Amino acid sequence: MIAAALQFGHVSTKVTLSYAGRADTSWLDDVAVERLEMILEQIDDDATHLLDGEHVSGPSAQEYRSRIARSARFAGRVVTGVRNVERLLHQADPNIHHGEGMTCVWRAETAACRLAKLEVGLPADDYPDESDCRSACPNLAYTDRNIEQQRARAHHWEAAAADPLAPGPIRDRAAALAARARAIVQQHERGHDPVLHGAGGSA
Repeated sequence: MIAAALQFGHVSTKVTLSYAGRADTSWLDDVAVERLEMILEQIDDDATHLLDGEHVSGPSAQEYRSRIARSARFAGRVVTGVRNVERLLHQADPNIHHGEGMTCVWRAETAACRLAKLEVGLPADDYPDESDCRSACPNLAYTDRNIEQQRARAHHWEAAAADPLAPGPIRDRAAALAARARAIVQQHERGHDPVLHGAGGSA
């Protein structure tokens, strides 16, 4: 779980060395190795999908393809020490974060979630905050896998919008969210990068 949190950037963890009086911190090296393994597995999976013809849409679609192509070159390296692990992490990590119904191709200077925090004086992290994903963020990309999630999301919100027992404002919001998800799907299916930047984060 720790490695997954580190990989996807949804959790920031601080540790104290020599915990409980123990000077051996080699477990941190193990975390780095595990993180590298997970990143390389993700790169391999993403590269395989692209080779198999997966379509990617959204404002960062081309950057997504470019980063995967660059990072895939490092997948066969032999690692003999923790310094090599850290170096390879720096070289190979494409900083791509797959979320629910969206993919963040992280660039700190353009990340809408980060800029929103800075605008109100909050500390900004160097990784995406999916819970605050913004619909107009230029870092967004949508893979075919994301689009399947968007279709499921649209079905869910359409059912909620049609619920006669739900209050009117809730039905209206559900209808708006369903329309947003459908727009993302339709733009993706047109086969080109959309002008519309649909939301992919949590509603």
